[in-house]
Amino acid sequence: MNEFITTDASAIYAEIITSLESSVGEPLYPGDERRIFGEALVALVVSLFNSMNDAAKQKMLRYARGGVLDALGERAGVQRIGESPASTTLRFSIEAPLEENVIIPQGTRVTNDSTHYFATVGAAVITAGETSVEVEARSVGGGTEFNGFEPGTITTIVDPVLYVDEVTNTTITTGGDDVESDDSFRERIKAAPSMLSTAGPINSYKYWAMSADSSIADVVVKSETEAITRELDVTAQKAYKGGSQLQPDTLVVYKADGAEAAKETDYTATFEDELLTITITPGGALKDASKIKISIETANEGVVKIIPICDGGQIPDETILQKVYDACNADEVRPLTDMVKVEAPTVETYDIELTYYTTAADESGCIQTVESAGGAIDKFNDWQCAELGRSINPDKLRALILAPSEEGAVAATRVEITKPTFREISDTSIARFSGTKTIKHEVTPR
Repeated sequence: MNEFITTDASAIYAEIITSLESSVGEPLYPGDERRIFGEALVALVVSLFNSMNDAAKQKMLRYARGGVLDALGERAGVQRIGESPASTTLRFSIEAPLEENVIIPQGTRVTNDSTHYFATVGAAVITAGETSVEVEARSVGGGTEFNGFEPGTITTIVDPVLYVDEVTNTTITTGGDDVESDDSFRERIKAAPSMLSTAGPINSYKYWAMSADSSIADVVVKSETEAITRELDVTAQKAYKGGSQLQPDTLVVYKADGAEAAKETDYTATFEDELLTITITPGGALKDASKIKISIETANEGVVKIIPICDGGQIPDETILQKVYDACNADEVRPLTDMVKVEAPTVETYDIELTYYTTAADESGCIQTVESAGGAIDKFNDWQCAELGRSINPDKLRALILAPSEEGAVAATRVEITKPTFREISDTSIARFSGTKTIKHEVTPR
C-alpha cells in the first residue's frame, strides 16, 4: 500500500470541476470565474491530501521517519542510538624538565579550528624530570565530523595549564558516529521481537549486532561452514552421504583423473531427509567407478558468523567489529552452546567502462546527469555497495542513465556498457567500485 488517499492532481481537478458543474447545473467553460475558482482550489486540495496521506503513512513502520519512528521504536522497546564521540591521544609537552610534577587536569580542552574541541578523559601528570605525557581525549560532542584529523593537527590549548606550552595529537581522530539513521533504526525495530530470545535465531543476533554502533547499516548472520572431502562407495550406480548440515549447492564430484565431473551429464544429486544421493549417469565419465571423490561444504553446528557493514558500504574497522562481538557474545544474548565470530565482509571490485549517446541540444545536461558528482555513476556506486550480497548489476546503471528519476535530469538516448558485467556475489561480500573507469559520450543527430 503506497497511498491511503488519492493525490493525483488531474483526478482531483476533474472531481472538483465536475462537482461545481453539477452544483450550478451548467457547464463551466474556461474563463468562467466559477471554473477559475475551482481550478485555484486544486493546488490547495492536493497539498492537503498529500499532508493527510503522509500523516496516515507515518503510522506504519515502513514509512515512519524522525520523531514518529522514535515513537514506534519506544513501543517495541528500542531506542535510537545517539551520536558517539571521536577519540585520539594527546601529547602535552613542556620546554625543559622541572623538579616538580606538572598536572594536566581531566577535561582540559584542545582544538584545531576553534570549532571542534577535544577534552582529556582523565588527569595526566608530567612527572619531575620528564618533558611530556600522553593522555586519551574524546571530542566534546559526537559525530563523524570529529573523525579524520591527522596526527599533529590539533595544537591549540583552550584551557591553559601552567608550564605546558605545547600540545599535539599523536593519532588520527576516529570512532565518532552520527545519530543512527532512520533506515538502520527501522531494521532494528523489525528485529526487536527476536531480541528476547536466547535460542540463537538470526534476527536476535542481527538486532544486537546492529545495536552495537549507529554506523552499522546491514548485518548477515549465518552458520560458519567448512569444506570437507570424502571418498564414497558406489553401489548400484549410487553413492550416499548423510548429514543435516550438508550444503548440497556446494557439491563437487571428481572424475578419476581429478577433473570435475559434469552435473546432469556425469551424475545427478538430490538431498532429501538429510541424505545426499548421487546417481551415476549411464554412459557418463563415472559409469565404471566403484568409488567417487566429492567435496562439499557443511555447516559447523554452534558456530555463528556475523558480518556487519557500515553506512555507505564502508568496511567496519577493528573497533566496530569488537563492539559487535561484545554485544552478541554477552551471556544474556548468546546461547551457551554457540561460538560467536565477527568478521568484516570480503570486497569484490568492478571497473566501469561505457559509452552513452545524446543529442547536441541535450549534451551539456546529459553529461551533468551521468558524470557529475552525485550523478548516475556515483548513484550506482553508492547503491552497489549499500547492501551485503548485492549482485553487481549493470542494468541498474543503465536505468540511472536512461531513466533518471530527478526532476529536470536529462537522460541519455542510448548507452553501451562494457563493464561491469553481471556477477553474483556471496551474501558475506560487498561489491565496490575499483576506481578505474572509462566514460565516453557521443553526440548523435537524434
